Amino acid sequence: MSHLGETWVDAGTLEAVVRRDLGVNSEFPIFIPAATYAKDGRSVTIHLMQGYIFIASGLPETTYFALERKSYIHRVMSSQCGPYSIRTLSTIQDSHILDLRYRLREAVSSDIVLFDHVEVLEGVFRSLEGTVMGVDGEEAHVQIKLRSMDVIATIPLVFLETATESS
Repeated sequence: MSHLGETWVDAGTLEAVVRRDLGVNSEFPIFIPAATYAKDGRSVTIHLMQGYIFIASGLPETTYFALERKSYIHRVMSSQCGPYSIRTLSTIQDSHILDLRYRLREAVSSDIVLFDHVEVLEGVFRSLEGTVMGVDGEEAHVQIKLRSMDVIATIPLVFLETATESS
């Protein structure tokens, strides 16, 4: 990515722009190795790898290379091969992306403290929000308000992400 792309990562707008320019919907896998969230009234962005965005394969190669004409992309990773030096997209295995996602969650979860408002990303309480009532090692005790009762669940920190409180 270019400096502009990094600026849009911090603003939280890059993914939408890339999706528009690729002509893909929200189901098409795109991973930006950064997370932005609100902490103590300010916006915090944790970057795992600055300057990179990972886009799933499956589109015509020309679609990816067309991104180089955009001001937010510096270069699409590729190699030149063959007698005519034809550019070929560089790819990485899905397992590497999963590892990056896990490492990003670890980096974000290490910043979770008592009384933070969090969203559960995995497990039985996935997509629910709650309040951290205690942190014990690599787990947090999260109060989750359900319709009929309040639950305090012990959830691994890597399954939590700081959420902005809704009014």
